[in-house]
Amino acid sequence: MEKNRATEDHKTWLFDLAHGNLNNEEIIKGFIKYYVLNDFTLGNLQDDFIFYTNYPIERVQAGLQSLRAALESIAEA
Repeated sequence: MEKNRATEDHKTWLFDLAHGNLNNEEIIKGFIKYYVLNDFTLGNLQDDFIFYTNYPIERVQAGLQSLRAALESIAEA
């Protein structure tokens, strides 16, 4: 069930992740959909932010931190 990351939905998810517009469930679902099911990692997400967006580094770091926090909350539940 490979999901193409070169879609408007993926771009929207990246934007929303970087700008704090997603709840934990939406963050994790998007990460699974666009990365895990494609055998990609957090490093690939970071690369997508850096190479395919022009978000400031603060937004990139905030998005990555939000994902890590969401994953930790699920892992500890």
